Amino acid sequence: ISTFMLIIIIAITVAGPVPMIVGGIVAKPGEIPYQVSLQIAKIRYHFCGGSILNEDYVITAAHCVKDIPLQMVTVVAGTVDVRMPISKHPIEKIHVHERYNSTDAWVNDIALVKVQNRFVQSFLMSFVPMPTAGEVVIANDSAIVSGFGTLTYEGEKTNLLHWVNIEVADQAYCNRMYKNVIHDSQLCAYDPVVIKGHCNGDSGGPLMVNGKLHGIVSWSMDCANIVYPSVYTRVSSYLNWIKEHAI
Repeated sequence: ISTFMLIIIIAITVAGPVPMIVGGIVAKPGEIPYQVSLQIAKIRYHFCGGSILNEDYVITAAHCVKDIPLQMVTVVAGTVDVRMPISKHPIEKIHVHERYNSTDAWVNDIALVKVQNRFVQSFLMSFVPMPTAGEVVIANDSAIVSGFGTLTYEGEKTNLLHWVNIEVADQAYCNRMYKNVIHDSQLCAYDPVVIKGHCNGDSGGPLMVNGKLHGIVSWSMDCANIVYPSVYTRVSSYLNWIKEHAI
């Protein structure tokens, strides 16, 4: 690995608490067809997740792609094994939310990635279902988070896509645990009993509630904590922004 690429990888890793799927299940082909892997193209290094928004765009976390050179990244889609990419998509443009702020609880941690060659929907690859304006989730709602991240804290990365069931946390509880830094445009989820959830390499990936993309993996205290919920960008807060820029 060249020194420049190593610097880029380190920069991505420390851009935010880059949350892995702990205690998860290996996904079957076509089970999560909207999931993508963002990779350093030359060395096929997975660093973040994302979801296929439409023919041209992927939705992911801002901290995954802020300041990264376009030519270095490719989107891999349609696969449950990063060693066997079904569809590769070089990047044409990245749009990070204008008010993304890593010093304020990673608020507005959302970005749109435009690909050069369009996504063609199939059994293995399709657009993520989106929430409607005003659609809300409540505490204890069942949720699914997925990704290609590591399976244990500081563990080796997996090549396989995993998913796990967790639940939406009470917003007031989450805010209290994090000393009142959580914004209304963020939501929290975890399992309060079993150690399972996301961690390193899952950032930018989807949190699905009622079959719709309600969250984008943003940050966490550590991996799959049963006391401190993980924090996600609340997608319903950004529907107008998405419509404005994903064209």
